[in-house]
Amino acid sequence: MKNFLAQQGKITLILTALCALIYIAQQLGFEDDIMYLMHYPAYEEQDSEAWRYISHTLVHLSNLHILFNLSWFFIFGGMIERTFGSVKLLMLYVVASVITGYVQNYVSGPAFFGLSGVVYAVLGYVFICDKLNHHLFDLPEGFFTMLLVGIALGFISPLFGVEMGNAAHISGLIVGLIWGFIDSQLRKNSLE
Repeated sequence: MKNFLAQQGKITLILTALCALIYIAQQLGFEDDIMYLMHYPAYEEQDSEAWRYISHTLVHLSNLHILFNLSWFFIFGGMIERTFGSVKLLMLYVVASVITGYVQNYVSGPAFFGLSGVVYAVLGYVFICDKLNHHLFDLPEGFFTMLLVGIALGFISPLFGVEMGNAAHISGLIVGLIWGFIDSQLRKNSLE
């Protein structure tokens, strides 16, 4: 286990640990306080509280929610950090948090939490970098199809009583695809 954790980057470990610790605090009775302090800005006076544009990504609403998000982030965020460095993953996290939060708020208001918009940005980034850089990450053939199925499930999930941040998922995927495309072109140009 020690070797496994040692292979992960600092940003991957820090963000994973933060999400886990916040979730544990929620389970210990601090959920209302955490949600109040960390939700996306809902009122004009909260607009200047800069942390709110990112902190909503660290809060999760169920065991399945945190398990899904942290599993994907740990694996694929870790790939980005090991390949491109901690600064790249941190920048992607911050930019995706802000953009996906803005889009989700625009579509449905400020009542949303979770890392999934960032996760979709990470997945989009890994996918396009893999495709444009001769299988850099050695992803399976159906990887992009899996991403699209995940988004499609988000649209039918309300039929089963589950609400998802579809706008955050889609905007995150777009952020990741665009950023990965740009980085792949820059990488290709630097190798020529």
